[in-house]
Amino acid sequence: MSDAHYRWVVVAYTMMIQAVSLGILIYSFTLFAVPWLDEFGSLRRDVMLTIALLQFGTGLASPFVGRALDRFRLRSIVLTGLAFMLLGLAGVHVSQTLWQLQIVYASLFPLSTALMGTLTSQTLIARWFNKRRGLAIGISATGTNIGGMVFPMLVGLWLVEMGWRDTVFWLGVVAAVVVGPATWLILSREPPKPVPDDHVSFNDERQWSTREILTNSMFWIPVVCMLPLNTAFGAIQFNLGAYSRDLGLQPTDAASLVVLSSICMILGKFFFGGLADRLDHRRLYWISAFFMALALFILRADPSVPMVVAGVICMGLSGGGILPLMGVVFGSRFGVASFGRVMGLVMLTITFGAAGPLIAGWLYDLTGSYATAFTLFLISFLPAVVAIHWMPAGAVRPTQSATR
Repeated sequence: MSDAHYRWVVVAYTMMIQAVSLGILIYSFTLFAVPWLDEFGSLRRDVMLTIALLQFGTGLASPFVGRALDRFRLRSIVLTGLAFMLLGLAGVHVSQTLWQLQIVYASLFPLSTALMGTLTSQTLIARWFNKRRGLAIGISATGTNIGGMVFPMLVGLWLVEMGWRDTVFWLGVVAAVVVGPATWLILSREPPKPVPDDHVSFNDERQWSTREILTNSMFWIPVVCMLPLNTAFGAIQFNLGAYSRDLGLQPTDAASLVVLSSICMILGKFFFGGLADRLDHRRLYWISAFFMALALFILRADPSVPMVVAGVICMGLSGGGILPLMGVVFGSRFGVASFGRVMGLVMLTITFGAAGPLIAGWLYDLTGSYATAFTLFLISFLPAVVAIHWMPAGAVRPTQSATR
């Protein structure tokens, strides 16, 4: 198979590994949170701390994984991530207290998410695609939402039939069978060397040092502006199971809302990824911010079920734009050769958005409502939608020769 065709096999593969890793560890969390609240007798703040630890840990690991992605074979990296996931799921299966779960979510799962998740997938896409990179990243990123449809529905059914411990066990079996063989076969082929042409950024082959990246405003402007969106998205996403129970909905109804958000995120990723190659990235950001603000405005009150559905749709459309926008914004400005390093640093800084679900859960415990948290997130959008105006459209040039 020619490289031009095989690269779409790679896209399908990245969809699959993101579906498994994020579908199990991220999208299914909100469904596990409900039985954990009951079994461990914990506050929502403490259960939300569990997922926050995963996100913070992933952010801390990302710069190191990013450097590794620019230096080592991606097949070995993904298989290592799979091993950490299976060890973590085994740890969750035998956990007897919430703090034991939190240790797993703070150690093994962050390594798994960083090694076989979005960072690795976007690095693969950046290496295989010179043209139509935005579209490829958008399609690849839909894998997270395919996982967000498949695994919550499985988990919702399995939780009712066999409880959360056996559900965790069978999720591990699925991950091993799906990811292991595919990784060994598909990543045995190396990406082609980039061929300079009119569609390749002048700095695609330039190596950026960590210092140059972190002292460049083109790194910080999009990072700071994306952070409020990521924070609000996580606050809604991970509290959705408990939020649904407050409305009197059943676990299967909550799973349906997660699936709905995933479908809308897929639509958002095709929309943002497809237009990112042709439209000013700032305009796409403003569209994403508008939908997230609308979701917060709807959900901050005590909405009816149809309004909850509308809020989840808006949240999904906006959240769908976050990953492809990050990929094309930083890929088009810093190039391919240092893409792993740049995105590793991006993931570290964006990880502060992991405080979103924790803040929302904590304020719920204090006030009995999510309204205060969602209002604060809305206010945080104001400086971001103004600051993004200063992000130039073109690629950036380093101020000095970059080194590893």
